[in-house]
Parts: sequence; structure tokens; C-alpha cells
Amino acid sequence: MADFKELYDLDPYRKEFDAAVVSCTEHHGTYEVILDQTAFYPEGGGQPADHGTLNNVNVLDVHEKAQGIIHTCDAPLTPGEKVHGTIDWDRRFDFMQNHSGEHIVSGLIHKMTGFDNVGFHMGEVIQIDFSGPLTEDQMREIEIQANRIVMRNEPVKALFPSSEELETIDFRSKKELSGIVRLIEIEDADLCACCGTHVRNTGEIGLIKLLSMQKHKKGVRIEMLSGMRAFRYVQKAMSENHKVSVALSAKELETSDAVNALLKTSELKDVRIREVSESLLKYRLNEYESGQKLIIDFEDDLDRNVLRRHGNDLAEKAETAAVISGDETKWNYFIISKTVNLKDKAKLINEALNGRGGGSAEMIQGSFAGEKEKIETELKRILG
Repeated sequence: MADFKELYDLDPYRKEFDAAVVSCTEHHGTYEVILDQTAFYPEGGGQPADHGTLNNVNVLDVHEKAQGIIHTCDAPLTPGEKVHGTIDWDRRFDFMQNHSGEHIVSGLIHKMTGFDNVGFHMGEVIQIDFSGPLTEDQMREIEIQANRIVMRNEPVKALFPSSEELETIDFRSKKELSGIVRLIEIEDADLCACCGTHVRNTGEIGLIKLLSMQKHKKGVRIEMLSGMRAFRYVQKAMSENHKVSVALSAKELETSDAVNALLKTSELKDVRIREVSESLLKYRLNEYESGQKLIIDFEDDLDRNVLRRHGNDLAEKAETAAVISGDETKWNYFIISKTVNLKDKAKLINEALNGRGGGSAEMIQGSFAGEKEKIETELKRILG
């Protein structure tokens, strides 16, 4: 252990340290610095790198390469120079909370189902991929168990077993390991090989929140948050729910019932509006004389089914009928004809009006953009 230079491995709570600069190399406008020891965690195992400063120089990224741990800095440091390192603690502790939370969730899922964690990524949310499927009920049960372990404030232990001891221990690992292996142990939750930083006790995680689960390859991908990230998410969700509660005059734990009732009322209104619109369109058919060559009718916001029915009705009055519905910038169209091969005309219409769509020789539909006058002019030109 005395040979270790990775101070983050020995004490993840270490926020400051002193070191000497071993080398500094310019690289594409930044500087790659190697120290004789470091508390900066390098990106790896799904966990992003620490940020911070070395003296007054910003550490922008940290990676472990063959030559050592590389600190990417925004200014040069002199080999042999003594530096004082300071870790961006808020960033580090956030990663510690979320990494420890992930271990609890992955360990519990492995205990419940036998499925392995086959992918782990820390972005705005924490993503974990598992080798098999889970149900929503299982996911919610895992969330309950995980937060019980948080509330019990179990110690999070870092173990360094000998190679002989390692052969007798049942632990999780994504790959074959050699040399010194570091295990993270959380009682009743997990025992896993890991090089990342963790909290000392599960109580420091504060909260674990599973956000979503979706099918991914042969298993599932779960998104989750822990610690202050989870708290801020819940706080935001409660704030949004409160706004819905006030707007609908509903109790905060009954907003879904109020929303469903509102949607049902809205659907009934939509049906009634559609019925009235169709009745009006039927009445207005009398405005058109039969036997016309081309009718172009502009309407306000018809849904596609009404658009088609109205077009078919107009086709009784004309050889070719075009119904255009929308606003002054974007329109949906339905065109039907007994005499014009519309399949041949669709490309010309779309090119002239920046549109998309197509169909058969007798009928085409789609959308285009432009002012009403231009649309009418182009359709008369193309359709004849």
C-alpha cells in the first residue's frame, strides 16, 4: 500500500494535496501534466474525471494512460515544480453519491434476478444496462430496498484481498482481473470490483430515485439519480405537480385523476367540434356547382380524416379537387382526380411548394409551405 500514488484510492474525501510535477507536454493547445502523486480521479469505469486546480492552473480532464495519470491543464507547469492540488469537491461528491447508489441498485438487481450490470454511464442521469429483463414491479421493489439500505447508513468498505482470498470470494465484475483488486462492499447489497470513488456510509447518498426503464438489447436500461441530483429532481417534479394541482383545483396526490377527467372532457369536445365542422362542410358543398374542372378549397385546421372526406365530397363536383388545411405557413393537402395522373404531379407540387407527400394516380396527400396565393397559383398551373 505504501507504493500507491493514487491518493483518491486511499481517501476519496481528500480535497487537497501536494505533489511534484514529473512532466508537462503541450497537446493541441492544452498541457498534459504528470505528477508524482495525485488525488484527481481519472475517467474510468463509467465515472467521469475530477476537475479542479493545480496552483492557479485549471485541471480540465484526467485520464490514465500507459505513461501515468494525465492531467489536462489550461496552462503549463514546470517539471520539478511543487504544486498544490484542489479538487472540485461538489463535482467529486456528486459522483461519489451516484456511484455508490448505482452499486446498491446493481447489487440488489443481481441478488434478485442474477442479471449482470453490463453497462454503466454517468451523464446528466445515471444509465445502467442489465443482461436480462425486469418488470416495473421489480424495479419499484428494488427502489424501496435501495433506500432502506441508505436509511440504515451501512458502511461502504473498500477491500484489497490477496489473490488467494480473491479466489474464495463471490463478487461482481465485468471483466477478468489481475494484480491488486479493489472490492467495494455494502452489506446486504453488493460486493463488486471497482476503481471509482464512493461515500463512507450509505446514509450520505441521501436518496436513490429510479427514473425509467426501457428495453435495451436482450435486457433493460435503467436511468436513475442519487444524492442531491435525486433531491433536485424530486423537488422539480413536486413543483410541477403543484402547478397542475392548482390549475385543476385538485389535491396534489390526485392530479392524475384530474388530468384524465380533463382529457376525457377535451376528447368529447373534439368529437363535437369535428361533428359540427363536418356538418358545416356538408352544407357548404351546395356553394359549388357540379361539372367543374378544378376546385381548390382552403380550410382551417381540419384533421386528416375530415380532410379526406371533404376532398372525396368535393370530387363529386369536379374532375379534380384539392383541399388545403392549415395556416399561413404550413398546410396539409389532399388532392383527388378522375382525369389527372396525380402520381406524376406529386413531385412537381412538392418541388414548387417545398412539400412532402405522395400517393397514387387518383389521390395524393402530404404537406407544403407557402402563402395561399402562391399555393393556388401553383396548383392551377400544375393541375391545369
